[in-house]
Amino acid sequence: MITNFDSHTQELNEYEEKILQPIVIQGLSTKIGKSKAITNKKICEVLTSKDYDITDTRLRKIIHNIRANDLLPLLIATSRGYYVSNDEKEIRDYITSLSERVNSINFIKQSIQRQFNNRPNENQTNLEL
Repeated sequence: MITNFDSHTQELNEYEEKILQPIVIQGLSTKIGKSKAITNKKICEVLTSKDYDITDTRLRKIIHNIRANDLLPLLIATSRGYYVSNDEKEIRDYITSLSERVNSINFIKQSIQRQFNNRPNENQTNLEL
């Protein structure tokens, strides 16, 4: 779970893991190649139209779980949506994109930490992360 995002990042519940996740895996396994990409919004629309209870946030958590547990290898995401890629360049570019996002988040973390530590406050405590 991620601090300040508790309800969004809590572990999958039984319904999400046993009912929704297999459906999502089955659907995404047909999305091979960028031309077959499907957005989070569209997946949610399809599932809710079939009376499944899902939100965009919880779908991202399900997809996170699918990726983290190797349940659908090489499931990537772009601005076009989610799809399985077998294209080496696409996969390498996606890995690069992930690294760049990690670096960007780390840069902001360091900036906020510096700002916190340098704020004008007599009772200041240094935050060492």
